[in-house]
Amino acid sequence: MKVRIKVKRQFFLERRAPFKPEFLRLGVNSWPTSSCGPRRTSETEMVITAGLQDCGTKSIIHGDWLVYSNQLLLFPAVVPTSTGSVIVRGVTTVIPVECHYERKQKVTGEPIKPTWVPMTSTIAAFGLLHFSLRIMADHCTSSPSSLMYQQREAVFLEASVKAPQHPSLTLYVDYCVATLNSDPLSRPSYKFIDKHGCHMDSVLPGSSSRFLPREQSNKLCFSVQAFHFNQTRREQMFISCHLRATLKQKNNYHDKACFFHKPTFSWRATEGDSALCECCDSDCLMETKGKNYGDTIQPVTGEKHEADRTVGPIHTVHHSYWTGRLSVSH
Repeated sequence: MKVRIKVKRQFFLERRAPFKPEFLRLGVNSWPTSSCGPRRTSETEMVITAGLQDCGTKSIIHGDWLVYSNQLLLFPAVVPTSTGSVIVRGVTTVIPVECHYERKQKVTGEPIKPTWVPMTSTIAAFGLLHFSLRIMADHCTSSPSSLMYQQREAVFLEASVKAPQHPSLTLYVDYCVATLNSDPLSRPSYKFIDKHGCHMDSVLPGSSSRFLPREQSNKLCFSVQAFHFNQTRREQMFISCHLRATLKQKNNYHDKACFFHKPTFSWRATEGDSALCECCDSDCLMETKGKNYGDTIQPVTGEKHEADRTVGPIHTVHHSYWTGRLSVSH
């Protein structure tokens, strides 16, 4: 079985990307597989046709539904200059794409027809949850003009969950890891949020990393300082986070967003009781059963409202190579 995705020319124009096939693909790690890029174009649209299990598409069982999920990526324009430099205009746009099959209770029956969710960040049916992780700017108030950062510059991220037909949920970020590629289990890696919401990067001397005050229960913004794994002048990085949504309930050691407050030399909660954050120096009463992801054991719960999301690549440069908000490399 195959999936067919149509992308209108207006989609490119709104994001200031050239209307060319090489700027569009399905799947983060699918390039240069031709079947994951547009195979037919016209003056008004491009079409991607790929196998349902191709291009890095993942499948999970969610209640009565079998869900296939992937990401559609639109890359920004790259403009060469007369001196050999490169200017990147815009940011990579990542659009979640999902396909839902209703599971049948019997082996034989009529063929089932997949329904592809439109390229939006919401799912307005069946009470399904949609988790997202976005790179932001200006304390999570706007989209970034570039994904090029100077070393130690703050990278803002917004985690959110949408559930139109679900009771009000509160979102938490259990952990986040930075890696050189989109695989969160790859090495080298740096886990800067751990222990169910402890922002470990905020402990480092001179770090301004922290969780920002929450404005909506289904969203949580935080920052981390851009850094380098290797001693190279320019490096790309991916950030992967485990997001979890829960019904409003009494505070516990798993539902928290904590950062280290240097003036008082203590852990503080973005909201609620800061006493919950004291365990950031220990193990936060972590369960012995659950899903082992990296070095963290996830607690066993009843109904799971959680997901892993990855953003990137983010490009970092050393101070000596910084040229401003336009990214220029020699």
